[in-house]
Amino acid sequence: MKGTYAPAHKAPDGTACISVHPSTHPQVINPKIIDQIVTVNNSCGQSINVQVCYAGSTDCITVALNGYQKLQRVLGISAGSTSFRYEYRELY
Repeated sequence: MKGTYAPAHKAPDGTACISVHPSTHPQVINPKIIDQIVTVNNSCGQSINVQVCYAGSTDCITVALNGYQKLQRVLGISAGSTSFRYEYRELY
């Protein structure tokens, strides 16, 4: 994701409202196929939309979060790779 973006939402104490954490999970039917998952957490009271992409790619998902909500979404799948890089930004 290139360009200039608006600053991230901040809590009253100055910490970022949004946190994103990656994880992987093998599929039940074929354990060699790996789901690449992101958990997006909004620790503030306002609704925020977040775009999560593979690093350096336009392959993205948009996650709409209400205040104080945590959601888990599949970013993509891979044949055997348990590591992936991602980047995110808040959408206004």
